[in-house]
Amino acid sequence: MSDKIKLNVTMKCKADSYSVENKQCIVEEVVTISDIEFLEMASYPCRDNPHITLHKDSMYADKDAMHCVLFIAEKKGDGFLVEAEGYDYARYSQYIPHAADIVAGQHRRLTEVSEKLYSALEKNLDFLVAESRSEPHYRIPIDAVFDTPEINECLLELAGELLKEQAEFADIKLSCNDKIVTIDGDKYETLRFISPLCVDLECVEYKETPELKAVTDYAEYIRAALEEDHISSQSRGLMVLCNDKSLKEKVYSIQPDAEVINGELVAVTTVKLIDTLTEEDAEKLKKFLSWEYLHNWGEEFQKTPIDTGGEMITADFGNNGKLQFMTEEEWEQSQDEGLVMQQ
Repeated sequence: MSDKIKLNVTMKCKADSYSVENKQCIVEEVVTISDIEFLEMASYPCRDNPHITLHKDSMYADKDAMHCVLFIAEKKGDGFLVEAEGYDYARYSQYIPHAADIVAGQHRRLTEVSEKLYSALEKNLDFLVAESRSEPHYRIPIDAVFDTPEINECLLELAGELLKEQAEFADIKLSCNDKIVTIDGDKYETLRFISPLCVDLECVEYKETPELKAVTDYAEYIRAALEEDHISSQSRGLMVLCNDKSLKEKVYSIQPDAEVINGELVAVTTVKLIDTLTEEDAEKLKKFLSWEYLHNWGEEFQKTPIDTGGEMITADFGNNGKLQFMTEEEWEQSQDEGLVMQQ
C-alpha cells in the first residue's frame, strides 16, 4: 500500500473556474511553509511562486489522477493543493481546511499498521532462519515467509486501509475465515435532522430574463454541489472537522443534503452513529452542527455559487443565522400543528 495521500477534490483551473473534471488527486509531496507565505500563495494563486517552482517537478496529471503537492500553513494547519502543470503558479488548485489534521491521521494509521507488519515479518524470518541453520544452504519457501496468522492479520488490515480510500468502501470491515476474505458493511443507527434552508438568487446579466424555477427545483442542484464539495463529499462528511473525542467515538459521519418534504425545500442532515448518544452527546452534536452551518463549513459552502442552468444561486445552511434543528418526528408534528419553519 502506498503511503501517499489520496483526496477526492475538484481542482480549480487558474483559480477562477470549476469546470475541471473531478479526478482523484494524489499528494506526491507535503510541504510546510510559513503562514505568511501560505497566505500569499492562497491569495494570489496565479502569481509565480518560488515554492511552486521548487516542487513543480512533482506535479503532473495522467489518465487516472492529478499528482499534486500539498502546501500546509505551519501554524494554522490549512492546506493549498496544487498541480502546476509545469508552470510556476498554481494552475490547478484547491483550498483544503484542516489539511495538517488529515495528513497526521493518515500517517498515524500507516505507521501503526506498517510497524505491526514489520514486527510480524521480522519475528517469522528469525524463526525460519534459525530452523534452517543445520542445512548447507538457507532454503526458505516463499509461502513460509508470509503465511502466518500474524502476517495475514496485518495484510488484512492494510487491505482495509486501502479499501477505505474508495468512497463506496469507506465503512467496511474485512474478516478472513477459511482463506476467504469477506466484506461486511457496518450497520449504523441513523438520525435525520431537518432544518431551514435559505436559497438566494444572484444577479446575472442575460440577453433575455430567464424563467425563474420554483424553489423546490433547486434541491437537485444543491445536492450536486454537495457531492463536489471537498468536505461533504468525504465518507465521514462534516465529522472530519470535529475535534471532540467523545463525539468522534460515537458518530461515524454527518452528511448535509437538500430535500423537498411535503412541498418544502429543507436541509436534511443525516448522522450515522457508531454508539448511542447520551443527552449530553446529543447537545454537543447540535452545537457542533450549529457552529459548522453558521460559521465554518456552511459559510464556505455559501460562498460558492451554484449554476442551475440559467440562474446562479447560493445555499445557506445557516438560514441567515436563524438556525433550528428538528428530528423528523418533531418536524412532522410541527406541520400537523400548522407551524411554519423559519425561512
